[in-house]
Amino acid sequence: MSVIYTITNPGGKLILSYFHPIGKIINVHGDGKVKEEMDYFTKEILEGEMAHARFYDDEKRKKFPKSLIRMYTLGEIINSVLTIGFILTGFFEHPSWINKRLPGKFIILAYKPGLKF
Repeated sequence: MSVIYTITNPGGKLILSYFHPIGKIINVHGDGKVKEEMDYFTKEILEGEMAHARFYDDEKRKKFPKSLIRMYTLGEIINSVLTIGFILTGFFEHPSWINKRLPGKFIILAYKPGLKF
């Protein structure tokens, strides 16, 4: 978040749209079942597939490099926006594309204080 804050002009807007972190523990794009092996609050660096790899056939998926990811909680994400200095103006949750009863994405709207010159 510090990099985003640094490159944002005073008065500039942040529009952050991302996968809802509840997907760490619940299969929100499938059957909606709890993933027993996952800890929502883990701070571990995990190795896995790139975010959109599951939308490709197995042959193409094998060619994608593995990714390292730190899966943040929703509180960590919102607090990183606030503590770096952005002013939060909106927070929205949207349902999963497959299971409309579960959150799939979220959007944060904020701005960097200051005047534009």
